[in-house]
Parts: sequence; structure tokens; C-alpha cells
Amino acid sequence: MVLDYTLKQLQYFVTVANHGSIAAAAAASHISQAAMSQAITELERVVGSQLLVRHRARGVVLTAVGTYFLRDAQALVRHAEEVQGRVIERQQGLVGPLTIGCYTGLSAFWLPEIAHGFVKPNPGLDVTLTEGDGAQLQERMLSGYLDAVLTHTRHLIPGVESTTVMAGRPYVLVAGDHWAAKRTSVRLAELADEDFVSLDIPSVRENQLINLRMSGLDPKIAWKSSSLEAVRGMVARGLGYTVLVQRPPVNLSYDAMPLAILEIEGKVGHSDICVAYTQSDRLSLRLRAFIDFCVEAGDRKEREPVNRKA
Repeated sequence: MVLDYTLKQLQYFVTVANHGSIAAAAAASHISQAAMSQAITELERVVGSQLLVRHRARGVVLTAVGTYFLRDAQALVRHAEEVQGRVIERQQGLVGPLTIGCYTGLSAFWLPEIAHGFVKPNPGLDVTLTEGDGAQLQERMLSGYLDAVLTHTRHLIPGVESTTVMAGRPYVLVAGDHWAAKRTSVRLAELADEDFVSLDIPSVRENQLINLRMSGLDPKIAWKSSSLEAVRGMVARGLGYTVLVQRPPVNLSYDAMPLAILEIEGKVGHSDICVAYTQSDRLSLRLRAFIDFCVEAGDRKEREPVNRKA
């Protein structure tokens, strides 16, 4: 079958949709506004539908057909870029763009390592790191804006593939002078009457709290914060206990007050750390290299001693 549209037309259409106006897209593509407009008009003629509504004051708005066509166009453009990228990678090594999303709760633990251990040693890569909510980042990935997302397995949404890179075992965190601080583990039922300090972010509200209730504990939420370190600080001051997954390397709060980690006795759902990516028969060499790096880093993190005293 002979295709009536060109890859360049698809690239221009995606650029217009991303920039919201033909003028901005033309400037980004280093062509005239007239040439950009003509390319879009020709594409609309070929596909037989209006893809954009042009407004002088408000730029362009995608039609219903244009919205669906955009996803297909993004996929085709990305695939073409990957084909070209694989040829270059085989000749020159890891090169080209790579856009990675990272769930905010993991960023402090993973982004410095990714920057130092993966980005810096591969100067041929153009890596962009974006933080945010795990589910929202995956939605952006499915829309073609991200190559992969580092997140938790409990955050995965339909339509994505994933590779687990590190176990995520929940644990109880208490103050250094808590009655159970000298122990190594605790049953969740033993904490049922105590105040709970909640890490108040969507993934915890939608996953961890449900997980705890399914494990037999209905936390008495007395304090909330969207900051991991604020939660650890409140626990250190005896305001309650919490349940977390990420494990900082020292058992101290920001203001140097002692904390104690207790493993959970009995069954409790895990939330492993993973790299999520779109379903594909063949991943790019640079994305595969990133996944391999995360797997190796996860193995190393699990082997290294954590929660050392300062």
C-alpha cells in the first residue's frame, strides 16, 4: 500500500499539537509559518478529516478526529525515530533522546544515582528527567511524551509493561524512645490504638492505606504531610508511627533525632520498585540500557547495608 502522507507531515502535526499554534511550531521547526500551515492542510486533505481548528487569538485546537490521530502520529514518529536511533546506536553506541519520568517519592533515592551512574557516563544521550505522580507520568508515557517511568508496582496502570528493579518491603517507623524501638519487628495489630503519621500523597492514599487495611490495620491518622522528611521528623518527636517503603541510610530525622525501623510480622502487601514502559516488541538500545542500569542499581541497593546510625 502506498502512503499518501509523509513522515515530515506527521512530525509537523505533532509539533503543532505540542506547541498549540502554527507560528510556534514553525519557529521550533525552523520553517516558515506558511510552509507549516500548508503541510498541515495537505495532511488534512490526505486523511480526509479536519485535524485542527485554527483561531487567530488562541492558536489551534485539536478536533475529536485530530485528538485520536495525534496518538497514532506520535507513535509513528517515535517508531521512526527509534529505527533511526538503533542504526546510529549500533555504529556509535548510546546516543539520542531519552525522557524518563520518576515518581516523586523515589526521586531523592534514585535521581542522583541515575544522573551520576547513567547520564554522566553516556554523553551521547540527551536525557530528560521529570518528576511527578506515578500514574500521571505513565499516562504521559502512553501519550508518547515519556520513554519510561520509574515507579512502584502498585502504581502501574493498564496498558504498560514493567521490569521490577528492587523489592519494596513496607516497614514500621517509630521514635527512638518508642516502647518497641529495641525490637526488630512488630505486628500491625499491636499499633492499632496509636496515632499514625501519614505521608499525604495520592499514591499512599490510594494504595498504602488500602494495603494496611487489607492487612488488618485501620490507621488512626493524627498527622499528615506531603514531605517524607517531615513525616520522619514528626515520628522522631513521638507524635505517632508511620509505615513507609523507602529506607534512608540513617535512622535520624533532619533535626538529628533517633528513629527505629521495625519489620512487619505477618502478611503485608509489597510495592516493588519498577521501570514502566510502553508495550513494544523491541525496546531501543538506550531504553534497554537504562532498564539494565536500574536493575543493577537495585541489586546493589539491596546488598548494601542501610539504616546505619549516624
